[in-house]
Amino acid sequence: MIASLLKFLTTRNWAAWLWTFAILIACSLPGKSIPAAPMMGFDKIVHIGLFCVWIILWLLATRGKVLFYILLGMAYGLALEFYQQLLPFDRSFDWWDAVADAVGVLFGYYFKILVIDRYLQRLY
Repeated sequence: MIASLLKFLTTRNWAAWLWTFAILIACSLPGKSIPAAPMMGFDKIVHIGLFCVWIILWLLATRGKVLFYILLGMAYGLALEFYQQLLPFDRSFDWWDAVADAVGVLFGYYFKILVIDRYLQRLY
């Protein structure tokens, strides 16, 4: 089942586009509409998770250009922070969110090469 999902994701990039758009929507929500974090720093874990999935989806959907997508993911996270600063409601720029986004990109990259790629090599 996992192999068929990974094969599906490697043949189409709409999931990566959908995830990219979902992150934009989530970052556009008013801060008051987001539930309170269950613990301190939880929002950073969410940022890491969002961008970890983002890079995995893009690397599966595209061949090569790894450095391009790593840098693009980091730039996207940083751009979203500037975007949030411009929103007319209670969202603001946070360097630590941008750092968490970059960490998520790197975690996702390493997860893909150390876990997903090895799994796929064993299958084929």
